[in-house]
Amino acid sequence: MARIERAQAAVLSHSRQMVCEVVGEPGIGKTRFVREALDRCVPTVPWAIGTCAPDERGVPFHVFRHAFTEGYPPRPGLTARSSAREAWPEPAAPVPPAQERASDARRFRTYQLARRLIGVAAHDGLVLVLDDLHWADAPSAGLIAHLLRYPVPAPLLLVLVYRPRQMATPMPFGPPDPDGHVDAAPTAHDRIELRPLDLAEVALLHPDVAQPELRVRYDLTGGNPGYLAALPGGPDPAGTGPNLEAPGARLSDTAMAVLRREWVALPPVELACLRAGAIVDTPFAADLLAEVAQVPTPLAVEAGWRLARLDLIRRVPGTGRFAFRHPVLRMAVAQDTDPAWRVDACARALTALVDRGAPPADRARYAERLLALPSGRWVERCVDVLCRAAEEIRCETPDLAIRWLRLALRALRPTAGSAQRRREVSLVLAQITGEAGNLAESRALLQEIVPLFPADPQGRRARVVALWARVERLLGNYAEAAAISRRELAALPAGTGPTGGYRLAAEIGAAGILAGRPLPGLPDTLGGDSGGSGVDRAGLLAIRSLAAAHDGALDEARSLLDAGARIVDSLPDRDMRGHPDCFTALGLTELYLEQQADAARHLDRGLTLVRASHRDDGLCLLLLGRSQVAYHGGQLTTAIGLATEAGIVARRIGSRHLLSFALAFEAEATAWRGGPRDDDRAVALARTAVGIAPDIATWCGRTAVLALATAALLSGDPATCAELVHSAGGDNRLSRLQSTLRPMWYELLCAAALAGGDVDDAERQAQRAMAEADQIGLAGQRGFAESAYGEVLLARGEIAAALLHLETAGDLFRAGGMVLRRSLALASLARAAEAADQAGTAARARRRALELAAWCGTERVGLRLARPVGPREVAALTDREWHIARLAATGATSRLIGRQLNISPRTVEAHLTRIYRKAGVASRSALVAWVARLDDTDR
Repeated sequence: MARIERAQAAVLSHSRQMVCEVVGEPGIGKTRFVREALDRCVPTVPWAIGTCAPDERGVPFHVFRHAFTEGYPPRPGLTARSSAREAWPEPAAPVPPAQERASDARRFRTYQLARRLIGVAAHDGLVLVLDDLHWADAPSAGLIAHLLRYPVPAPLLLVLVYRPRQMATPMPFGPPDPDGHVDAAPTAHDRIELRPLDLAEVALLHPDVAQPELRVRYDLTGGNPGYLAALPGGPDPAGTGPNLEAPGARLSDTAMAVLRREWVALPPVELACLRAGAIVDTPFAADLLAEVAQVPTPLAVEAGWRLARLDLIRRVPGTGRFAFRHPVLRMAVAQDTDPAWRVDACARALTALVDRGAPPADRARYAERLLALPSGRWVERCVDVLCRAAEEIRCETPDLAIRWLRLALRALRPTAGSAQRRREVSLVLAQITGEAGNLAESRALLQEIVPLFPADPQGRRARVVALWARVERLLGNYAEAAAISRRELAALPAGTGPTGGYRLAAEIGAAGILAGRPLPGLPDTLGGDSGGSGVDRAGLLAIRSLAAAHDGALDEARSLLDAGARIVDSLPDRDMRGHPDCFTALGLTELYLEQQADAARHLDRGLTLVRASHRDDGLCLLLLGRSQVAYHGGQLTTAIGLATEAGIVARRIGSRHLLSFALAFEAEATAWRGGPRDDDRAVALARTAVGIAPDIATWCGRTAVLALATAALLSGDPATCAELVHSAGGDNRLSRLQSTLRPMWYELLCAAALAGGDVDDAERQAQRAMAEADQIGLAGQRGFAESAYGEVLLARGEIAAALLHLETAGDLFRAGGMVLRRSLALASLARAAEAADQAGTAARARRRALELAAWCGTERVGLRLARPVGPREVAALTDREWHIARLAATGATSRLIGRQLNISPRTVEAHLTRIYRKAGVASRSALVAWVARLDDTDR
């Protein structure tokens, strides 16, 4: 505005001609800006406005005729109006052909005459606005160029408004002046380029539009105010903003009338190609336009370049393709196209894209559009396209594949002729929804379609039933999963291939393990059959090896594991991508057989494949398995992170039993981390796991109870720990617990008995741990037994014998890859060596224990090293309680202790209350004397 005002002031003060160019994209607001500038900046100067029209390009000097005769009348004071009327008479005859036009000299004399007449009109000052010059006739463009070369000797402000991209010759009025002249004295030529609005300006322009919709509209229009005004008034049903393809979404009649002027006069071939481009939507090549528009390819190529010169479409840089100048223009062209022609053109575009092997998203978009149009001729083709596209992208973008399949299922109305097609689409949808973690929808679809599959020798029905059983198992319905699989396995027709049977048998085995009742074997017809799919046989072998390891049949477990692992390791990723449960079973078996490197390798491979495929159904189990490998290896932070992620996935897929596993594993790792706040958090996590576990007899129920037992012991409640372990085990022999882990649980009972002051019971539990370890022959489990017996001997004061057992335990834990337990065994070894005055052994054990503890991220080792080897009262205190007792003995207040440990003073007081009870003292002064009597170190 200021530049227009300064230009007009310079025109009047210097009595000379000045030119202002106002340029910008279509719809940017050039005409509106010029009119506002005239009203605000030059209210006292006469002005005239001439506008070009695309259908009047054949009328010579039409823009000047419009300005001085038919356009906006000048303000009072323009005395040359009568002369102007005489100077621009209407032509009495059509425009002569190009070869009969006047010579250059005659044309120059015409321009000079027009220049003098304009000078007369501008004698007292004039603002002449020539709008839409991109549609100007050739004589008008020539006259403007003449005026720029020979300025009018009068106070004339010539305002030229046009779209640079649509000019026949780029920038015919000369290059713009350099930037930076806004505040300088105006020159004879100024160029004002209008830019798009930013988001804040769009918000001011549309104050009643919600922010999310406003953002969508801004992104769609690029801040162009004309296109913003042309958009449909409301958001789409999904609430994501204007939907150009939604049925009933139409531009206003006013916007259509303005935009239609750009293509209404196009020749038939160019118009057909333009309408075809509106159907194709994405950047398109000329050959695709030719097929959709049904014109020869050479003509389509020529039409494409002519449309580009008119700036209706633009060349995509770096490609041989074109795209519409703006999405709103494409919408307008599509809205202006006959609906019947649009349907046929969309079908032709879909056929062409399928033939060319276009990306799935491109093909599916046209299929969606065809299904939304009022025609039922293309349903079968569209359903085929949607299903094929969904299959191609199911691993990369399952959510999009699910949307396409749901649309295909809705398009297939439930009639007798479409029953089989609906069944096939429903099966694929059930598979992908299950893989994406929507287990409830997958189960509902499978329950509906499984009865529709007849029994067949190819085993297809068996595979569908196995998929159904797997979904039930993931939801925690173990009995239902086993019953479905058993029933189908018994009904398999004679001659059925082994693949379906493998999957059904694997589901029976997996459901039995999770239900807490592993099967000793599976049907002989499958157990010895070496045919069928390699990956399906590997899955069955992995499940059988896990069941054998659970029951302590380690030789059988190793044999089955080796056979299954060889198959899995020999298969490429593309064959194993759809079998995450096989990796889980292999990894857990290897973990229980203390082959931790192999377990991590198989579980990590499964996690990589599952994450790449976006499969939530297998991700949770793999995360849980990998968390257990990290926990047994002492990587507590990693174990907690993996268990937390598994819990998030379990909540997302709606599986309570998997969530119970995740919370229990997180609780165990948190308890052993041993930070000041970890005890309470571990107990809370474990209680939640127990609360949502379906039954204590199930694997997840036992796991949750044992996690709570571990957390209870480490937080100072040994009685609850012992009670929980016995309830999970079912009896004193812990017969309900996994046999390969029983020494570990007997060691936990031994620790609880020692903490409770019952050394005799602790010795009985240690002896049972020894007996179980002798039976299974695993180094790590033998380490638990040796550690338990060494702690009992320490409590009895038999230091020399304890040293041997504790040193053996450390070596066995190292052989089993159990870093955390090795560091704890070394801590006990250091305490025993100090009590035996073996300073060198104690120092080496202490140093190595602290190094391993730092690697594990646990504080338990440091706390345990600070405990003296003393009477039963000391053993009854937890590591954290002994630490607080020592701090209290220094005279620190509860507030200071809490500040040092990052816990509240109330928590410190609760710990002190338990310490008083276990130590048999009644006051803090008595506690100071009790600690001083036991703790003769200055550490």
